[in-house]
Amino acid sequence: MSRTKKIEWHTEKRKVKDLIPYELNPRQMTEKQAKDLEKSLNKFNLAEIPAINTNNIIIAGHQRIAILMQLGRGEEEIDVRLPSRKLTKKEFEEYNIRSNKNIGAWNWDMLANYNEQDLIDYGFDELIDPDSINVDAFYEQSEEKNKEKICPHCGKNIYDPPEEKEDE
Repeated sequence: MSRTKKIEWHTEKRKVKDLIPYELNPRQMTEKQAKDLEKSLNKFNLAEIPAINTNNIIIAGHQRIAILMQLGRGEEEIDVRLPSRKLTKKEFEEYNIRSNKNIGAWNWDMLANYNEQDLIDYGFDELIDPDSINVDAFYEQSEEKNKEKICPHCGKNIYDPPEEKEDE
């Protein structure tokens, strides 16, 4: 059984125009997301650097590179992350997906401490009040009333309301 050498990452410089988009990259952006990313790049520059394979093919950071090109920054040298060896096709595909899959969730109680307009300016489409979430949209109706459930947005315990008694 052959073992593949452990991957170690390091940072190098590359011109934006020399980075090659991965033709099978499944990540897409809406027009709003592109505008939000452009705002972020203009304000904070490239804080999260792209990852590329040893042949300059982009693994992660396609959207950032596309926006930089649109902004006329193709000649600019930027930091990129490179593996210590060329990734296998399977490794490349896996990292491409993993790096683009947003698995985080928001703590809505903590976000409530922020100014709502600031959050909208930072890219939120709209803020959802966790107390207004329709539990049935997230869970199949249970035959057991008052069964504890966790809201996927805020992590709060949600209980099915008890059936109302008719006035006698």
